[in-house]
Amino acid sequence: MPKNTQSVSRSTQRDTGVKSRSNGNGVTNRPNENSHGIHARISERAYALYEEHGRKDGHALEDWLAAEQHILNQDR
Repeated sequence: MPKNTQSVSRSTQRDTGVKSRSNGNGVTNRPNENSHGIHARISERAYALYEEHGRKDGHALEDWLAAEQHILNQDR
């Protein structure tokens, strides 16, 4: 008995796992290469703060927000 097969068309765009976000006025915001570098710098700074605080758990959000503020203020 012959198998029934269907061809599935695939998008030519690569799925990067990064989703677009709309800001509510019809403009879509997509992260760019620079935002990945900023994210890495924030991550490194947050980890440094974690180490400075004696590697105590439970302060990840505080460390991240402090690192984010520090890095974003540096770029101004």
